[in-house]
Amino acid sequence: MKEYLSVSEMGALFGVSVQTLHYYDRIGLFRPEQRDSWTGYRKYRFEQSYQLASIRYLRKMGYSVDDVRAFLDSRTPENTLSRLRERSELLQAQWKELMRIDSAIQRKIRFTEEELSRANLDAMELRSYPERRYIPIGDAEQLYLKDSFYFYPTIAFYEGDALKYFGAYPCVSPVGPAEETAEEPAAAGAIPAGTYLTAYYKGAFHGIRQRFRQMREAHPELLLSPLSVNFNIIDQFVERDSDNYVTEIQMRVLTPDAFPAGVGQ
Repeated sequence: MKEYLSVSEMGALFGVSVQTLHYYDRIGLFRPEQRDSWTGYRKYRFEQSYQLASIRYLRKMGYSVDDVRAFLDSRTPENTLSRLRERSELLQAQWKELMRIDSAIQRKIRFTEEELSRANLDAMELRSYPERRYIPIGDAEQLYLKDSFYFYPTIAFYEGDALKYFGAYPCVSPVGPAEETAEEPAAAGAIPAGTYLTAYYKGAFHGIRQRFRQMREAHPELLLSPLSVNFNIIDQFVERDSDNYVTEIQMRVLTPDAFPAGVGQ
């Protein structure tokens, strides 16, 4: 092995670009032992490779350049192990958060695909549901502050034509091991079991009230709850054009023995 290495040779030894070594030199993190006064060419003694190996090791562990500098200046077995334990704890926390985000992604994919597969935008029908739990979020002023809004499908509850509050729907098909790592908030709210008049609405949310009226007018023989439950299937997270949003509307039938055997469109 050569006693001295050029900057390109040192870089090739570690898979590091010449620009990176120039940067390390400029900030004083890793400087060549010699520099030609006329050409400015850098020359590293081969033994300096051990120092660069330490830098590369720490960078691969995810340390910033400033943290690498502090780490190198305080290396003893005791300090090194303490710092590595701290780094491990941080990486574990980051991993859990990444798994939580991946769980949200998988949940969104599954929910959207399942709901779209059965959505008939022209249909209006009766469906029976068991009790369904949801995570209360609150009104519009609280919506964007809650993680549940971003990690679960959104439910909007309207009483008559007035928007009352929001919830998040966690009851989606399992999405695999990532689900087990998520820190799930309490699903403290309940949508009652029962029969619901169900229909779909396509368009911006501000126009959904007209669909409410159509549903009630289409079936005056049904005594429907004043509270409607609206599941966002295609929303701002999926579609940029609000005219293409898709919402499933559910209105609970309060007198199940009063409706006919079938409900048409």
